Amino acid sequence: MCFNAQASFGAAVALTAIGAVSLRRVTRRALLPFAAIPLLFAIQQVSEGMLWRVLVTAPWGRSADPIGRVFLFFALFVWPSYLPLSLWIAEEEAHRARWLGLLTGVGTVVGGYLMGCAVLRPSYACIAFGNLYYGVDTDAVLRPLVPFVYVATILAPLLVSSLRGARAIALVALASFSIAGTLFRVGFASVWCFFAAVLSGVVAIVAGLGREVPTARAA
Repeated sequence: MCFNAQASFGAAVALTAIGAVSLRRVTRRALLPFAAIPLLFAIQQVSEGMLWRVLVTAPWGRSADPIGRVFLFFALFVWPSYLPLSLWIAEEEAHRARWLGLLTGVGTVVGGYLMGCAVLRPSYACIAFGNLYYGVDTDAVLRPLVPFVYVATILAPLLVSSLRGARAIALVALASFSIAGTLFRVGFASVWCFFAAVLSGVVAIVAGLGREVPTARAA
């Protein structure tokens, strides 16, 4: 979380509880990967809380500590690949499943490229204007497009999915992307992931939307 270590650890506890509820609400086994999203966000928030503790004692509030790459693994690779994969597994309509399979491949390629930049090139995290900034060296020609392509890999699967509530999540995610990009340019990655973590609470609701309503027995 972009604010401090205590906020990150507190968010992790809340997300763990939400994840437990989400998993309990699933109406079919195919929804389990989607319902587990809050738990993955909880791990990501723990990694950022640990990174805060490293940075507050680091010279100039800057460090290339490996814990930063744990956060980036989730932010850059897991979400562009895992979200479409979880929706692909849950999809019941064949034509939508084909598109979601394609989007899973695209997300994996995009996430693999971004994570490769974070691991194979110099990268770092630092405290800037009260937020966390992650320095990842992407190719200059692609740099202006990266944020938009990244968000597209998140939004497109939600718009394609037939899961009830998925489109609502996409719209709120787009709004949070816009807010983070407008108000928190320096700490965009951290702030947007905070908004996305909050959104993951909606997953607990969506995971249970398909539950059948019991019908009254005939007298």
